[in-house]
Parts: sequence; structure tokens; C-alpha cells
Amino acid sequence: MLLDQFISSTTKDSVSRLFFIIIGLIAFSLMTLYSISDNPLSSNSSFYRQCVFLIFSFIVFIFVKNISMKTIHDNSTIIFIATFIFCIIPFFLPSVEYTYRWIDLGFFYIQPSEYLKCATVIVIAKYLSNHQLEVKDNSIIVVPSILTLLSALIVLNQPDLGTAVIMCAPLLPMLLWAGVSNFTIFLMIAPIITILAASNIIYFTVWAFIMFICFLSFQANIITKSILYFANIFTGLLTPFLWNNLAAYQKQRILTFLNPDLDPMGSAYHIIQSITAIGSGGLFGKGWGAGSQTQLKFLPVQESDFILSVIAEELGFLGILCVMIFCFLLIKTLLDIAFRSSDYFASLVIVGLGSILLSHIFINSAMTIGLMPVKGLPMPFISAGGSFLLSCFIMIGLVVSFSKN
Repeated sequence: MLLDQFISSTTKDSVSRLFFIIIGLIAFSLMTLYSISDNPLSSNSSFYRQCVFLIFSFIVFIFVKNISMKTIHDNSTIIFIATFIFCIIPFFLPSVEYTYRWIDLGFFYIQPSEYLKCATVIVIAKYLSNHQLEVKDNSIIVVPSILTLLSALIVLNQPDLGTAVIMCAPLLPMLLWAGVSNFTIFLMIAPIITILAASNIIYFTVWAFIMFICFLSFQANIITKSILYFANIFTGLLTPFLWNNLAAYQKQRILTFLNPDLDPMGSAYHIIQSITAIGSGGLFGKGWGAGSQTQLKFLPVQESDFILSVIAEELGFLGILCVMIFCFLLIKTLLDIAFRSSDYFASLVIVGLGSILLSHIFINSAMTIGLMPVKGLPMPFISAGGSFLLSCFIMIGLVVSFSKN
């Protein structure tokens, strides 16, 4: 009884801390968007629109947090199918910026793939929670992998490579949380690493040796290990096929990521301006509203993709440090709630949603300093954008609803 009371009170503290963290991130967002807006109170400014989206998102959050976990669990398949169909609708509408990612509602665009991420996590969590006794069987990964692949493929064809990658991000953490064996997880990630390593003979050779040692250490008969090993080696032959199927702009982003000097005024312009803005901020920054790269509009997409660069230039390293601390506490708090949850389904959903947010934080941060190719992946609760902000509040609403368990 005392243990139950302790867990309950601690979980309530975690939820309270979660609200404090989100308020902190939103404060950074609004302060930055106000700074870079020429006329912040204009209906066309990113600051004004973000304020409107915040009000609407908060209303949706109130609604979602009051939905019972049982209702979501029982209807998870319907939620997934409905959201999947929702992502198909843009293919039958006029393209927006040569892609089929958005649906024009007149007053703003909605991006259905943002909600497919949540739906995929929920339906995978339901499957894993309904098959707890089979979690040590290697076949347990088949259905979650197929569901993830379906979601990623529909988004990839929009095309939206960044969101497709995010679709895959929760799969491994959820399988690990469910108790799937390390060998099974290794079999899932080995082909991906093989394909990436195949672009360089030295990397490929080193990885082949590491993989050989790993296969030797796992308990299985020699024939099975040999087949799996050489199957992974031959997977490297897919690298040219995958490269040739990338869009021209995607290839250019990867090449300029490896060497920005190839196209300093073209596809590498974003990275160069971002790094310049971050470097010029120093320790304490140039001051709120005093960033030259941002105020003179040298930095592109500064209200969403590169908003961290704005914070770094105006508030310096200390400003970015505060943002990163908030992000760290956000993920830690979600894991705390998942760990203390008495329901298997609830903990799996929270881990999956936390993985999505962590992937956005990692990729967006790495992108702004040139550690990853530029992708249109916003920063949770900080970047401007209605669809992503709404999806973030839906995630938090689900966490608060499930934390009652």
C-alpha cells in the first residue's frame, strides 16, 4: 500500500515537472519567434500564428488527456487505419511545393504524417502488450516491423525522407522495452549499418569484422549464423540501388553534408549560415533581437528548422544549454513515467512517443551544426508549425492520460 502511494505521488510529480518543462520550451519558442518577426502582432507573422496554434493545441490536449487508456487501446487499430488513410488523401489533391505532404484547410495546412507517427506507436504497443508471453520468440518482431514499414513507405512516397526516418525511430526502443532479445535487435539493425558502411571499403571491412565477432558470440548453430552473416554481407549490394533511388535534392544534401564547399551558395548555404550564426553567438550571445545573421535574414527557415541557430546567436551557448537541459529533462521525465506505469501497454506507448521526441531533438540539433544532412524536422515545442505542435500536444496528452495508471 505504501509502495503504491509512493509510485502514485511520484508519478504526479513527474507530470507536474512535465508541464514545467513544456512551458519552458514554449517560452523559448515565443521569445525567439517574436525576435525574428518583422511585425510580431501581424496575422502573417510566425509569432502570431504560433500563438494561435498554441491555443488550439492546448484545447486538443485537454480533450486527449481525458480519453481513457482503455478507449485508446481498444480502438488502436481503427486509429491506425484512419490515420493511414488520412495520409493517402494528399496524393489526390494538388501538390504543395511539389510534394503530397499537406492538406490545405484554407486557413492553414495540416500534415497527416505527423499523426501517423502517434498512431503507429499506439498500434505497435497494443500488439506487443497482447503478446507478452511471446516476446522471446523472434517472430514477435514481424508484425511491428511490417506496421512501421507501411507507415514509413507511405510517407517516403510523399516524399518526406525525414519523417519516414522518424517513423522507424520508436520501433527498436519499444522492442527493447518489451523484452525482445539482444540477438533479435542486432539482426534488425545489422542490415542498416551494412548498407551505410558499404559506401566505403574501409568502413565495410571493419563492420564485417565486428559483425563476425558478434555472430560468434550469439548462441545458435553454425549453419544459421553463417547464413545470417553472409546475408548481411550481401545486403551491402543494395547501397547503389538505394542511392540511385534518392531524389536529386536528397543526393545533393548528402554530398554537401560531407563537403559543404561543393555548393556554398546552393544546398550547403543553410548549413554554412547556421554554423556562422551559432559561432557568432559566443558564450552569452549578441542579445535578444540583435543577431545579425537572423535579423538580416541570412539564415533561412529560421522560424522552424534552424530556430536553435537563432537562439545560439542571440542568447549564446548559455541559451542553448538551457534548451538542451529542458530537452534532457523532457525525455527523462517521460521515461520516469513509463518506468513507473503499472500498465504494459501504457509504458510501451510512452516509450514510443518519447523516442519520437528524442529523434526530433537529436536530428534537429545535429542538423543545425552540420553533423547531419539538412532535413525539415522541427524542434519539439520550439519550432513554428501548426501540425507538429499539435502532434506534440497530442503526445503529451496521451502521456498524461496514461500516467493515471
